[in-house]
Formats: sequence, C-alpha cells, structure tokens
Amino acid sequence: SALICDAKSVKVSDFGFDPVDSTRFLQAALDSGAKRVVVDKQFGPWVTLPLEGRSNQRVEIEEGVVIEAKKGAYLDIRDKMIYYEKCTNVTWVGLGKGATIRMNRKDYWKPPYVKSEWRHGLRFVDCSDVLIENLTVCETGGDGLVIVERTTKPRHLCRNFTVRNCVFDSNHRQGITVGSCENLL
Repeated sequence: SALICDAKSVKVSDFGFDPVDSTRFLQAALDSGAKRVVVDKQFGPWVTLPLEGRSNQRVEIEEGVVIEAKKGAYLDIRDKMIYYEKCTNVTWVGLGKGATIRMNRKDYWKPPYVKSEWRHGLRFVDCSDVLIENLTVCETGGDGLVIVERTTKPRHLCRNFTVRNCVFDSNHRQGITVGSCENLL
C-alpha cells in the first residue's frame, strides 16, 4: 500500500529501489502527497510498469537518470508508461542532461505483442496547467507525449500546457500528439 506523508519533498529511493522492478517505489512516491518527487540517481535505471500520476506535483528527474519500461510488460495495446487523467498543476522536469523516459519499441513489433501504435510514454487526458521540460522521451511503442480529451462525455479540453527543451526520439508513431488543447506552448 502507498505511504502517505506530509513532506513537501521526497526522493523515490526513500521508498526503495529494485533494479528489476521499481514500480511500487515510483508509484508510492507519486501517491505520497508530496508536492515534489525526485527520481534520484541509482546504480541503474528505474524499471517500471505503468504509473499513474497525481495533481499538484512536480516530478524532477536527476541528471542521467532513466525511467525505463519493464521488458516483457506493456502487453496491452493501450498500455502507457506514465498516465494522467483529470489532473491539474503537473510538472515533469529533467535536472540536467540525460533525464530520460524510455520504453522498448522494437520489442513491441513482435510476439507476444499485438501490433499497436498506442503504447505511449506520457499520456495526459483532460488535464490542465502542465509543464514538461528538459526531458528525453524515446523508444515508445506509440507517441512520446499525448495530450487529449476523453472520447466520452462530458468532454474537457486540456488547457495550459508547456513543452520546453524536450527531445522525442525514435518513438513508434510520432513524438507528440495533440488531440485537443487550449493554450499550448
């Protein structure tokens, strides 16, 4: 279960680190209630299954840190690495060179995977006041970044997004998809 705290800032390693699968530690940090979550440098990448983000949180990835999709996972055609729905006031920022979110694109082209273009790196649905800065998002099975509204009613446009100084490289479909957004920079 997630540890809830009153801290203004936490490091993911405060919750633990596992070079094989750190999903529970990453999700616990996101669920902690902290306003600032630091994905800190360890001796290898932060390997993870899909993560669900929260409102009112700044996630900082330290220089050289990689958040990496777990090999053999993401079997559902619509799995995504980091997902936000109906969230506001969200920041993902890299603190120097090499802050990376990476999937395993070539693995998704062959069995046991079913062909798909929706295994995204970052996906935002019905969100507002979002900053994505100084990150590399690469090797996804879909798009690096997706900004969309829900397809069911009631629909809400995404609003107030800034994407700055990012690299979207070698993603299966494209770097960024914007389905709907008001005030996008």
